[in-house]
Amino acid sequence: GVSRAKVLSNMVKQKKKEKAGKWNVPLPKVKPTAEDEMLKVLKTGKRKGKQWKRMVTKVTFVGQGFTRKPPKFERFIRPMAMRTTKANVTHPELQTTFQLDILGVKKNP
Repeated sequence: GVSRAKVLSNMVKQKKKEKAGKWNVPLPKVKPTAEDEMLKVLKTGKRKGKQWKRMVTKVTFVGQGFTRKPPKFERFIRPMAMRTTKANVTHPELQTTFQLDILGVKKNP
């Protein structure tokens, strides 16, 4: 009884893996980016003494319903040029490339 259930659940897991593999994008090994490499310190205030603002210097994904905070309260500034919403995805079987919307990312840089 127990082993049969185990076999069944393993089969289901295997099927899921196969299905997931069809649409996964083969990601190259991505090296983590250092914080000082991806954020630039901005000096603000009348005498440029405040240093709590950061500007993102790498390409980042911004979700569909993203709205900026007012500039005064914005800690992380993402320039428009650094925002991406689409990605070029290659389909392994059809050998074609599609430009698809990014649904989400595990970690923005």
